[in-house]
Formats: sequence, structure tokens, C-alpha cells
Amino acid sequence: MNRFTADERAWVDFFITRIGLVLFASVLLLSAFKVYPMFIEKETRAGLDATASDITSKIEAVDSVTVPGYRYVHAFDEKDKIVRIGISSEYVAASANISTPWGERELAHAEPLVVRVYPPNSNWSNTSGLRRKLSDLGAGKNGDVESPLDFSRDKSAVDSMFSDIEHELARNPFVPDMNRSLIIEKIMIYYRDGNKNVVRDYVLIFQ
Repeated sequence: MNRFTADERAWVDFFITRIGLVLFASVLLLSAFKVYPMFIEKETRAGLDATASDITSKIEAVDSVTVPGYRYVHAFDEKDKIVRIGISSEYVAASANISTPWGERELAHAEPLVVRVYPPNSNWSNTSGLRRKLSDLGAGKNGDVESPLDFSRDKSAVDSMFSDIEHELARNPFVPDMNRSLIIEKIMIYYRDGNKNVVRDYVLIFQ
């Protein structure tokens, strides 16, 4: 023991070994703190992608249906209820917060739509509300098959309404209540243009 304490090189080796062990343990600890949040982030991003893609695919499927008034009811899964959804005319966005050792972070994913969809807005909140708005624009005609709008008189006003709604939803997307189902509906707006009928189709979302 006296030989060990008298040998300064032994003390140096001893302290270097201890320092090395401390540094190694620190690196392992830091790696653990870094890898776990990365795993959670990857898993959360995958969930956001799946949720937004699922709603987008349902909207686009309804758009492809040729039956007027066709409705699809989309119920949110329990796992979706921790996600915040925002729907505009051009995209479906999903976001969620995750906890990390450095505080909370928000993750978001937006899925573009190849069709225009119209959620609730300042003009109307469902199909019957849209028909009432069209009736105001169309001098009592609501644009259904039995009450077509006048193409030359009403179409520009209707197009302007939808354009204004698109801008409104780009600023303030519709945020659905995740405890209620989404109703996705294909509607037709009919016009009379002289001796012929003109039809425009739209997809609405509401709860």
C-alpha cells in the first residue's frame, strides 16, 4: 500500500480511469436523453401523417362519387383524440405536443388536398346552411335540382362566395371536435343556362 501511495504515476492512472468512467457514464446518459425524445418524435410524426392522410383519402374518395348527396361519416379513433386537426379548402393539418427533457415541442404535418373541400365558415356551417345562403344569392333559388340558379345572373356571385371562403379558411382552418364524427358530403349546385343545365359539384365537411 505504501508503494502504491508513493508512486505518483499510480495516482495519475487512478484518476484518469475514474474521469474516463465518469465521462463514459455522462455520454451514455446524454445519449439516453437524446434517443428517447427522437423515438417519441418519430412515432408522433408517423401518427400525425396517418391521421391527416386518412381524412384526406376519405375526402378525395367522396369527391370521386357521382351520387348527389352522398355522405360518408368519419369517426375519430381514440388515439386520434390527442391530435389537433385543422381543415382548410386545400389541406388537412394534424399537430400534437410532445414532452422532452428541454420542454414541450409542437409537431405538425399537413396533407395537401387534390380537391377543394369546404368546412364550416362564416357563411354557413352545414348543407342546409349553404342552401339558405344560395337562396339569398339566387333570389329564392337554392341551387338544388328542382330549384336551379340562373347561370348568367348567379354564378359569379356563387364563385365569389366560395373564393372568399377559401381565403377565410386559409387564415382560420376549421378545427373539428374530436369527440364527434365528421360528415363528408358530395353536393351539386345546379344552374339553368338558357335551354341547358349546368352542374357544379363540391365537397362539404361538417359535424
